[in-house]
Parts: sequence; C-alpha cells; structure tokens
Amino acid sequence: MKPLVFLFFTLFLVSNTNIAQKEITLEDIWSKGTFRAKSVPGFNFLNDGKHYSVSEGTKIKQYDLTTGKFVKDILDVSMLNEKGIKEGFEGYQFSEDEQKIIFTTESQNIYRRSSVGYNYIVNRANNTVTPVFPEGKHRDVSLSPDGNKVAFCYNNNLYFKDLQSGKTTQITKDGKKNSIINGTTDWVYEEEFEFTKFYQWSTDGKTIAFVRSDESNVPEFTMTHFKGGLYPDYESFKYPKVGEKNSEVQLFLYQLDKKKLVKVDLGTNFEYIPRLKWTNDASKCCVYKMNRFQNELELLLVDAKTGKTSTLLKETNSKYIEINDDLTFLKDNKRFIWSSEKEGFRHLYLYDMTGKLIKQITKRRLGVYKLLWF
Repeated sequence: MKPLVFLFFTLFLVSNTNIAQKEITLEDIWSKGTFRAKSVPGFNFLNDGKHYSVSEGTKIKQYDLTTGKFVKDILDVSMLNEKGIKEGFEGYQFSEDEQKIIFTTESQNIYRRSSVGYNYIVNRANNTVTPVFPEGKHRDVSLSPDGNKVAFCYNNNLYFKDLQSGKTTQITKDGKKNSIINGTTDWVYEEEFEFTKFYQWSTDGKTIAFVRSDESNVPEFTMTHFKGGLYPDYESFKYPKVGEKNSEVQLFLYQLDKKKLVKVDLGTNFEYIPRLKWTNDASKCCVYKMNRFQNELELLLVDAKTGKTSTLLKETNSKYIEINDDLTFLKDNKRFIWSSEKEGFRHLYLYDMTGKLIKQITKRRLGVYKLLWF
C-alpha cells in the first residue's frame, strides 16, 4: 500500500472511532423532521425563463436563475389590507400571465395530498385582494386561463367565481360527505393516481370538465386518531379493500355561458378516470379511462359542445400501465406526444390526432437513450 493511501486510511479509521454515537429518537423521526429531505418551499419557474420565485415567511421572493441572487419581493402578504392574512400563507400559485396570485391560509390536511383552507387572489396591477370564498374552507382552487374566473370545491360541490362581477355560481348541488363528490377525488384516486383536483378548465375558459364520484356503495372504514388527548378521535371514510366496490365515476362538461351541464357517455367497460386534459383546441377534451386491473387504457377525445367521444389511443399491457402526465398536445393541433412502456422501456412516441403513430421519438441503445429528432 502506498504511504499516502495508508495514511489517509488510518486517519479515516481514527476519526470514525472518535465519532460519538447519537441515539435516534421517535421525535427525530416524526416530530422534528431531523432526517427529512430538504426542499425549497414554494419554488416556481417564472415565465421569462430568467427568474424563479420561492416563499419565505410572509413573502414571495424573486431570484435570478443564473446567479441565485435576490431580485425583489413579488408579494408581502403582511402589507395587504385584508383581515386574517398577515401571519403568512401555506401555498401560492400564479395565473398564466403571472398578473394574479392565489395564496392559501389556515390550511387543514385531509389525507396525504388533500387539504382545505381559505384562498385569496391578489391582482398585481392594482394590489387589490379578493377572497375566493369567505363562507368556509375550500379546496382545489384554480384560475381560468384568462385569469378572470376562479373555480374551487366546497362541501363536495364545484363552484366558480367571476372575478370581474364578484358573482359566485354553484355548478353542482348534490355533493354529500361519504356519498357524492364533485370536482375532487376520493381517497382511492388520491393514493393510486396521485392527484386531487378532478376538474379542468378548457383553454378558452368557457368550459369546465369535471368528474362526479358516487361512493355511496363503497364500504366505510373508521380510523382512530391519537392527537395527544386523553381520548382519541374517530374518523370514518369510504375505503374499498381488495375486491370491494370502488366509486362510480361520471364525466360532465359545464358550459359557463349557457349554464349548461352535459353528461359524457364513456361506455361501461371501465372502472377509473385517472386523468383529464384539454387539448389546445378548446372544443376538445381528452379523458383517460381504465379497467380495474389497470392494464387496459383508452384515451378518448370529447366534443365540448355535444359530449360525444371518439377513441384517440388504446394501450394494453400484460402486467400494469403506470399513469403519469406525459401527454403533450402540440400547438399545431395536429399531433401529440405520448410516453409508453409498451416495448419494455419507457419511450416517447409522436402521434397525429387520429391516433396514428407517426414515429418513435426515443430509442434505448447500449444502456442509453437516443433522441430521434422530429
């Protein structure tokens, strides 16, 4: 062994033997978050491609993407003249043009990914603040593409608010706990498919596609909460164990101008609607439908006016199809990119809007991926 290597190895052993062993406690694991991964809170890339934003205390700050240097405060909620929001916020999102900001306060977790809270919209042009729905805590808030309307869910019903007139419209009225859910997901979708907002704005903001889930016949499970008190709390919710019934799901389109609700006929040979996504053409929505074994997937195009459907793509797998967000409709409205593991490895494929394969974009060769430009 060379002298320098031997010296380094000896010092390494000596230094490690002198390190005191620290006992790992339950508080380190669950309360203090000692071993949790570090992250940047509220990170967002900005539209100019040169800056990003993060949340720090009561502020949303802007930084230079190339240098990491602070540029300016985008928003400081402690300076807003609105009761109850000076303490700070738990989350925020920009409108598409970044002229409006939604931020959330007093949030309360439901399950792993879901929560309710109070939301406010700041108009950066005049620094005005608009509460989304002061009547109660709500969830899954999103602005229309033009930023003039906001949709949200409250007590299992779907609403939207016109920010110019201030009028709030209740789209559905049959929402009921442990029974009917409109515009948000049940526990199964939140866990299996990793999302909670079960509605989507069309690209022109004139139509909202949403899913109605009927979990009336799903068996109920009661969970015990130990929160430090003398007695625990109990919460009951719909929880389908293996072989038990899932929620029955239906897709609807709500046309804002006509105040018209259109039911979409998806047929009977499916169990799940794991994703909704509008194309760049505001007259067409894309919906995924899937069987319970999750090895058969069909993408349907839905006519926004009539609710009629046509098959865009079908995929089967002998084992399992993983659901993700790798569906991109190109701006020419003639093609889309889809990712699939149908050949054993995940690749990107280019299709036209009739579902015809144009070409495979990536290929795996000698352990690396090669991009085939199109």
